[in-house]
Amino acid sequence: MLHPEYLDTDAGPIGRAVTSEEYPATAHEFYFWTAETEAARRLDIGHIVAAESEDATAIAVLDDPRRYSDLESFLDDFYAHDGDAALEPLSERTEILVFRARVLATRHRQPGRKSRRPVRSGPVYFATREAIEFALGMEDFSGTPIPMLLHENGNEKDGEPQRTPLYVDEDYLLGPEAGHLNITGMSGLSTKTSHALFTIASIFQRSRRKVAALMFNVKGADLLFLDKPAEPPQDDPDLAARYERAGQRGLSDEEREMYRELGLRTEPFEKLRIFAPLRPGMDPGESVVHARDLDARRLNTLRNARGEDHCVHPIVWDLGDVLPYAGRIFEHSDYDDKFRGFVETLRADGIDTMESFFQKMREIQDYFDEDEKRNSWRGHNPMTINKVWNRFNGLPSKCGGLLVHGRVDYGDSPHVEDAFDDREMRVVDISRLTGVPQDLVVTKVIEKIWEKAERGELGVDKLIIFVDELNKYAPSGAKSSPLKETLVDISARGRHLSLTLFGAQQFRSKVDDEVVGNAATSLYGRIGDEEITNASYRSFSQTTREELLQLEKGRLLLRHAHYAVPVFGRFPRPPVLMGRQGTDIFGQQRVDLATEVQSVLRQKMSNPPTLQQIRADLDGEPPERVHEALDKLQATFRAGHSPKNPYESLKRSLSRGRRRWESPEPSILANVERLRGDY
Repeated sequence: MLHPEYLDTDAGPIGRAVTSEEYPATAHEFYFWTAETEAARRLDIGHIVAAESEDATAIAVLDDPRRYSDLESFLDDFYAHDGDAALEPLSERTEILVFRARVLATRHRQPGRKSRRPVRSGPVYFATREAIEFALGMEDFSGTPIPMLLHENGNEKDGEPQRTPLYVDEDYLLGPEAGHLNITGMSGLSTKTSHALFTIASIFQRSRRKVAALMFNVKGADLLFLDKPAEPPQDDPDLAARYERAGQRGLSDEEREMYRELGLRTEPFEKLRIFAPLRPGMDPGESVVHARDLDARRLNTLRNARGEDHCVHPIVWDLGDVLPYAGRIFEHSDYDDKFRGFVETLRADGIDTMESFFQKMREIQDYFDEDEKRNSWRGHNPMTINKVWNRFNGLPSKCGGLLVHGRVDYGDSPHVEDAFDDREMRVVDISRLTGVPQDLVVTKVIEKIWEKAERGELGVDKLIIFVDELNKYAPSGAKSSPLKETLVDISARGRHLSLTLFGAQQFRSKVDDEVVGNAATSLYGRIGDEEITNASYRSFSQTTREELLQLEKGRLLLRHAHYAVPVFGRFPRPPVLMGRQGTDIFGQQRVDLATEVQSVLRQKMSNPPTLQQIRADLDGEPPERVHEALDKLQATFRAGHSPKNPYESLKRSLSRGRRRWESPEPSILANVERLRGDY
């Protein structure tokens, strides 16, 4: 044996490599029939085996199983049983099970030499973990190995299947050697978002670089509680009870074991920031809108409970932010050359708020009123101006809470386009937007981030942008848009500018060829039959394509720049709360007053008072007064100030409010008496 450490001799030979005129062994594949042993009966599609050539050991992935006998046709068997399916013949015909094995890698006996020699006839063994790690090309990795999936082989150790992490080279996942990740699969079945989160968590734990991630939340509360663990807390019985009521029982024993095998910790994302637009009707209507004054109760997000909204920030724009995208907001039939020309005039005049727009419209109206014979204003026809006036009146509703009346002043409040912190997870919540405003947010945010990348202002070595429904934003074909052009540019040059695109879609065949073609790592979940027939999958064998039609949840096919053949593997659920459980446990309607107070205090206190103490101190306090005091305390936090003892400050605030109510000023008493007289 050339490399005995690559062959699982404990399980014994599981088959014998065979060649024939019709099926010769080549440098890239060979065939073998299986032995009649217990270990051989565990062989299945996707398992990895090892066999030897003259001077090397080949490690290969199993594919295309077929069972053979010496029958020339089905009729031979029919006649042998005299047409009776229950009839036992005098002797059973010999049948053999034959697998095709696609070679992942070949290890020459002399270090440094490459081998492309086909395997010879001889025994075939299960590959050991060392063999699989070699076959993944880990010896040639230039970057840190990042675990992506867990491969399960047919050989067993102490009654458990042999498991091997499937690593990818960080330099070929994030760049600069190549870059980008693409995930394909049916909605709800292939767990695209779950695996993207799992991969980002792996990168955050393993990478030696400064990395961050930007994701768009497009469905419910999926990505709004990524700072909350999936596991119920052991040191907080009240919170553990809420986990139990929400049906959130944490990871299974098997999933925890998978994390141990992968060498990863089950921990949530500590640095989470969420950005969301205003809810309808929440525009303050002021000349200057200060972002720090827009608390989570005004924002269109499900992460809005007091004490849980410290990481939630507004994403609001004034007219100056919106006008460059007017062509995407208004109907194509409306936005003709005359309309566009008037919009460019507004931009040239520095009209950057709805307030200044209405003022400009009044000036133009006065201009025409002064002389009824005037038939244009600076070359613009009154009909065009009236059309713009009419369309702009509906602009705030078209922008779905993004556009405010006045000028936006972010000051020192976090901005969605700010530079990133190391290990920061930034989520843009557009789940409650549809159509134009949703597309507008994705377009503007990605374009601005790309501009920062070109200027080297990202703040981290690598930023991951995750975009779901990639076929919607970068469709195949000639149809173009500013966002598609940006995504194509990112896929081509992003890895050199510290930007990596993680894309996901149901239909890979409908994504621009440049975007998917530049992805050095691809994953495939369950795929529909209307998609699998596309030419995008012609490199897969018929057996692999059929396997993709019925993959169970959590199992994916991984193709990477270092892999000669794609490999199947599984991954555990991300160790964070996703979806409805987050709102059930931490939503406003589920949390009592004492828990709200404790959650706010946790932002600045490592050891806040117990729930029992808080309940005793708040006994008899009206909830609305407590909420008012909490809002004031959080406002000081947002402004960058924090009392030495936030809880004592909160109690003093409540005490002052109580004294004002118990000893009102004379003017307040007079108003009370007047109101009594009215009744």
